[in-house]
Amino acid sequence: MKLAALVFGLLLSTASLANDVASLPEEKIKSLVGSATEASNRMMMNGSKVEDVDAIFAMYTDDFVYVHEVYGGTYTRELLYGNSVRNLKAGRYQLAEPRYQLVSVIPGLNAAAVVRRETKTGKNHLAVFEFKGEKISKITEYWK
Repeated sequence: MKLAALVFGLLLSTASLANDVASLPEEKIKSLVGSATEASNRMMMNGSKVEDVDAIFAMYTDDFVYVHEVYGGTYTRELLYGNSVRNLKAGRYQLAEPRYQLVSVIPGLNAAAVVRRETKTGKNHLAVFEFKGEKISKITEYWK
């Protein structure tokens, strides 16, 4: 009987902890991924400005990280921001059409599996977006 009470107590406390995790609604996750994709596309367009870089980075948490093992590993928010501004000022963002089109967003608990199609090549790119509150805390890319 004591064992049953202990198991029941553990189950209740676990259920309580699971309910304490504030989760974003699926539609909010989809909206945030869409907004981030649009902002990223704007940043890479011909005629973009530092304000366009700032707009995408405003969607990231202060501890944001970008992970792409095939292309350099892990980038901190600061490093990625510096690289983005440097590329902009060097004239490397010259796209005439958006880089990505969203194919699908599969929301989970404060995360989403995202498939974006690269406009130029037609290749699909898989990524996982993770969220803290309504900001993106991590993007992990799974393509080469």
